[in-house]
Amino acid sequence: MSTSKGVFPILHQHPYYTVRREIDYFNFQQKKIEDEHWVVLYEDKLVTEEKEYPIHQVFDLSYKMLSNRYGFFYLHTNKGVVTLHIKESPAEFIKKFRTVERK
Repeated sequence: MSTSKGVFPILHQHPYYTVRREIDYFNFQQKKIEDEHWVVLYEDKLVTEEKEYPIHQVFDLSYKMLSNRYGFFYLHTNKGVVTLHIKESPAEFIKKFRTVERK
């Protein structure tokens, strides 16, 4: 399932969020700035904004919604567990991952 250039197509993607705090020195206020990123699943790897994980290094994916507004998406890798902040269930992403995961 590769393209002519040998690059695998995107199988699925899911948004996750990071929050950074900045100081508005003009108004003396702290601002929370939320950035949206995507975790992307390919046939051979899983890619976040920060890092790329070969599919054989990803042992499992799981998630826990803490409310209807946010939750955590866990990437279980050979280097430890990576936690991503999410706003909606990644169940479809996990379902697609199950089709390419290596056991």
